Amino acid sequence: MLAVLTAAVAVCVTLTVLNLVLLFAVIRKLRDQPQQPQFVPQTMNVGTMVRRFETTTTTGATLTEESLTSTVVAFVSPSCAPCRDLVASIREMAPRLGDPLLLVVVEELDDATRAAVAGVDGVSIVADGESTAVTSAFGVSSYPTVARLQSGLVVNSGSQLADVLEPVAN
Repeated sequence: MLAVLTAAVAVCVTLTVLNLVLLFAVIRKLRDQPQQPQFVPQTMNVGTMVRRFETTTTTGATLTEESLTSTVVAFVSPSCAPCRDLVASIREMAPRLGDPLLLVVVEELDDATRAAVAGVDGVSIVADGESTAVTSAFGVSSYPTVARLQSGLVVNSGSQLADVLEPVAN
């Protein structure tokens, strides 16, 4: 009986040592792996012309690509945290933009988003959840995305309002 117990202990010790060796090999291999790249938001290319679209704001005004002559357009999704931060900063940043702001909400327009921009001068909202006309016209694929337009042309873009504060010098 003592021989069986000795053999069992020997097998357990051997398996434990093998497990530790394999664990250290995996840790070493993971350390040698290159770092994962940081998330880089996709922005619109400067010089891109806005494609044709027609939509209606939440106040009933009709918008087309021709009506966005000198405007800042922000695309947000209420379900993303950076988008909620951007919406929260609109009250403070909108007066510093110098141009009207069009807020395009790509999902269902929620009460928090509506309340965050309520009463802010120069801010219009488009709920682009079902038609996606505006999102498609701009070619936006990540959120938040912010662009400054001049005569229907993207002259500056980024993922925050601060990215488009300064107009591009001619």
